[in-house]
Amino acid sequence: MFTLDVNMPEVNSMLFTHGKGARDIGIWHKRVGRVNLQCFKLMEKQNLVGGPPKFGIEKVISKVCKTCQLGKQTKHPFLVQTTHVSSKPLEMIHLDVWTMKKKFIEGCRYYVSFIDDHTRKVWVYFMKHKGEMFQHFLNFKAMVEKEKGVSIKCLRSNGRGEYFSNEFSEYLKEHEIQKKYSCSYSSQQNGVVERKNMHIVEITCAMFNEKKLQNYFWAEVVTTTIYIMNRTPTAIIHGMTPEKKFTNKKPNVSHLRVFAYIAYVHVPDKKISKLDPKVEKCIFIRYSFLKKRYRCFNLSTQKLQVNKDVVFDEIAS
Repeated sequence: MFTLDVNMPEVNSMLFTHGKGARDIGIWHKRVGRVNLQCFKLMEKQNLVGGPPKFGIEKVISKVCKTCQLGKQTKHPFLVQTTHVSSKPLEMIHLDVWTMKKKFIEGCRYYVSFIDDHTRKVWVYFMKHKGEMFQHFLNFKAMVEKEKGVSIKCLRSNGRGEYFSNEFSEYLKEHEIQKKYSCSYSSQQNGVVERKNMHIVEITCAMFNEKKLQNYFWAEVVTTTIYIMNRTPTAIIHGMTPEKKFTNKKPNVSHLRVFAYIAYVHVPDKKISKLDPKVEKCIFIRYSFLKKRYRCFNLSTQKLQVNKDVVFDEIAS
């Protein structure tokens, strides 16, 4: 017989609903980046993604999540006018550069985000120096234009000239890509990227506050946040996720796992002797760009590895 600690997050997660599978809704709340209850209801009611079980979401008890409050709580917003949305993908791309005080594990301190105005899908690239942004834009442009078969028409950013070097500006002029600026110190004029980046920061902070990770993991957390955001509903895009609207394919999220929880990564037989352990104990930190692979961090060796053969323990943390 053991004493049950009702203050444990795993126990608290059971309070989200009643009956069979009560704990699962709490686990899924963590897997999908701690989306709010209304977003979860929408995902289930409109069948926006594949993978999660049916919870009977109308019976879910509205419960304050402490971790969400630590990372997401803000002042009540002012009323704003309805945001215009472009009629086609790549008609307008919003961009912004964010600076982090601590360096990422690979030495990066900045990231540039690109947001498609029509679909609200987000892409992010990490940088050691802001001067790398032009090359990241070229890589981004080549990727999305090949996928959609159309060209980027317009870039929108704030008025800081650091975003557009002479080389960058000449390239945009040559390829007939229009530049639009919001006024300096007026984030409302570039509200799409400002709100999206604030959402990224909120979820990232929530994950950090729950797991108390070292700051050099910030880029991994941001990448995981954006991966989830592209696969969950957003208020502007009705009836589908950004991923579905951009690719025309409904995302399957059955592979999502709770961030920074224990992951047992399989070790190939050729790397160990017969009596050695078959797995390495790691923590899960990011979804790999390779299909159905996970990026994990070995706390003992301090090394990152990517593997598809992973068993997760989403109860132990």
